[in-house]
Amino acid sequence: MWKTVHAEKGSEIMTQRLLFLAPAPPTDRQGGGALRMVHLLRFLGSRFQVDLVAPALDGTEDAQRLLKDVCAEMVFVPPQSPGLFDRLGRMSPYAKDRALAGVVRERLASGQYGAVQLEKPAMIPYLPPQVTVPLVLDMWSYGATSPWRILRGGSGAGDQSKQLVRLMKVRLFERMHWPTTHCVTVVSDEDRIRCERAHPGQRVLVVPNGVDCQTILPKPDHVAMSPLLLFAGDMGLEANIEAAVFLATEVFPGIRRDFPKAELRLVGRNPDPRVRRLAGSGIEVTGAVPDLRLHLRAATIYVAPHFTGPGTRTKLLEAMAAGLPIITTSVGIEGMKVQPGRDVLVADQPVDMIESIHTLLSSQSDRERFAHAARHMAEIWYDWSRCLWPLEPLYQNLLIPKAVAC
Repeated sequence: MWKTVHAEKGSEIMTQRLLFLAPAPPTDRQGGGALRMVHLLRFLGSRFQVDLVAPALDGTEDAQRLLKDVCAEMVFVPPQSPGLFDRLGRMSPYAKDRALAGVVRERLASGQYGAVQLEKPAMIPYLPPQVTVPLVLDMWSYGATSPWRILRGGSGAGDQSKQLVRLMKVRLFERMHWPTTHCVTVVSDEDRIRCERAHPGQRVLVVPNGVDCQTILPKPDHVAMSPLLLFAGDMGLEANIEAAVFLATEVFPGIRRDFPKAELRLVGRNPDPRVRRLAGSGIEVTGAVPDLRLHLRAATIYVAPHFTGPGTRTKLLEAMAAGLPIITTSVGIEGMKVQPGRDVLVADQPVDMIESIHTLLSSQSDRERFAHAARHMAEIWYDWSRCLWPLEPLYQNLLIPKAVAC
């Protein structure tokens, strides 16, 4: 409930708890957003008393294992099936589970919380009306979805129409229901500017996505006996499906003509049928893997042809930490501090991507130069220990009032 901590001699202060509302269990196996939540909770839980409330979905056991010594309390709420009225009457782009909303309402009514952290706008509907506790809204992804990017994507007209309708719903929801937040945290300066323009007067703090450079170590050498191109991500997400299909059909055949022993490995859970059909002729589709580091060590080049949609860029950061030379697109590094031509190679057209891959496969010294640059950027900008520090003064001001002399 309340924790008494001692500040300067002759004074004491009362520390309130932080309520952390998550749309899914924080885990290291369910994508970049879930992994970000794990590191956020580890950081915040080592400094403040944090209670986690999340739906009891896939990954709950992982979250309990990873965070058992981090959170003061963890509550995982079994989802409640929506009724017919809920399904027909919902105009919001985000579903609202009644059982989870009830737990959130009871927690906030207890008066024990000095702040609430919302993970993504999907958690906004769970706030009771006229909530008075300071709110911090965390946004996971680099970049923003736009109608132009949706139409540029490789999905069919039906999928594009659904994406456009959802985008309109999201924008309307944010315009009408954006809460009065103490702060919004975003992952890049570009996203900060975008948020400030959309919500004038809103305080916005940059808290980038990161990578654990102590766990992911750089490759020991860059000798390429059998060239292996690697792309990783959730292969059920449309943006990654489009990237995998582009890489396998428009880029890899051009590489195989000059490097017949080259292989392409597509690594990630939930492979869509369009991705599974790519397997063969030097292309491997692995599905979920227990440890991505094994594939990072085996790879010669990491290729990430992102063209549409926002993303956490977690796999790109892990490839950087692994000391792999990186080839991606302008969208792929949007908001990141890497410099094209110095830290990564950027190619937005198939012919340019083929040329960049050809350059790296032909030169071990170029592979080493870009690999060292990528690792250096991961260490100085994107290690989790550097990314999360802005949260400490933010929550010190919210959870620890100024000391009052005894």
